[in-house]
Amino acid sequence: MKVDVSSSSPILRMEVDADDFGKLFASMNSEQQIAVLKSMLDHMMPHQMQWDYIAIELEKPENTLTLSRLTSLISGMSNG
Repeated sequence: MKVDVSSSSPILRMEVDADDFGKLFASMNSEQQIAVLKSMLDHMMPHQMQWDYIAIELEKPENTLTLSRLTSLISGMSNG
């Protein structure tokens, strides 16, 4: 994410959490969203085992809705 900050004093810390990133992603157009998804997949190539850890996290009860929504989205795309 590109951030331009103009300030006369030092900025010691800037934070972006998952919710902030989600809001930014939702505000992007479809081309930008695809570019982000592609970049995420490209950057994960050296870390293939991380997908296993992500899958384990998605199977936890607190992530049931997220897994269900992702599954529905992906299955809907493959049927279209």
